[in-house]
Amino acid sequence: MPTLLSLNVEEAEENTSWFPDMSWKDRVQGFIACCCLGLLCSILSWFALFGRHMVKYSFLMSIGNLISLASTGFLVGFKRQVTTMFHEKRQVATCVYLLALTGTVVAAVVVHNALIAIILSGVQVCLMPLFKSASSIPKK
Repeated sequence: MPTLLSLNVEEAEENTSWFPDMSWKDRVQGFIACCCLGLLCSILSWFALFGRHMVKYSFLMSIGNLISLASTGFLVGFKRQVTTMFHEKRQVATCVYLLALTGTVVAAVVVHNALIAIILSGVQVCLMPLFKSASSIPKK
């Protein structure tokens, strides 16, 4: 089986993308749209926090983080992003971060428990730098 380094650009793109028919322009537009939507959700979450609406804050912050995370999938390819996120050295950081993200949304939307949602939001905020740095460690 050839490695990505031995494939030409089109073959590499086909093998690392769930949407190989997307043009570069489509990918950039998707990236920009997700970044803007993620940023909007994050800004709205701060307004909710200042208004002491903790459940809304937790939900909007989590959705903003999720959309922002998805934005890079447009540039590198969603399949490659997921493969990279769940690489052996990144599995723990990825799983803990995604569990905190999911737990925050569940606590905010399903359970309506502001305390749990805020605690899990804090876990997300603390884990984001670790998750991002663990996700960018090059593979050997």
